[in-house]
Amino acid sequence: MPLNPYGNPVNLAGGPYPGPGLANLLKSNEQQYLFTAATVPPNQVAAANGSNASASIAVQLERIKSAFYPFGVSFEIGFSASPGVFEVDVQTADQDKDSSFVTISSLTGGLNASNVGRVELPTFWAKYVRVYVKTLPNPVTITALVTR
Repeated sequence: MPLNPYGNPVNLAGGPYPGPGLANLLKSNEQQYLFTAATVPPNQVAAANGSNASASIAVQLERIKSAFYPFGVSFEIGFSASPGVFEVDVQTADQDKDSSFVTISSLTGGLNASNVGRVELPTFWAKYVRVYVKTLPNPVTITALVTR
């Protein structure tokens, strides 16, 4: 079983944020599902163990070794049906713990006919990324894919 940088087994399946120190390493030209057709309660805060049901698993982004390749990442966020008036935040942190994640971009609309939207982060330097479901009024599932 693969281990994360902390020596813990990685959580390869997308799902809720399990707590600190469990982020997968995402290398250049790789993808990881953060949520996979998940029913997510919006706007939750961290539990006593550091987990958060409204946040996805986190991934650690491998540092790019070339100055000519941008340190970017993209997110494809889809819903099983119309989500209503929603907000899904893209969050970054330098430490893999719930209290360190900060919203740097939000998806609040702009979905295509299949209820899929995108967030592009062409250049940034945070070590970890995840998505956080802030508002989701309709009972739909969410799938979030991150691409490095």
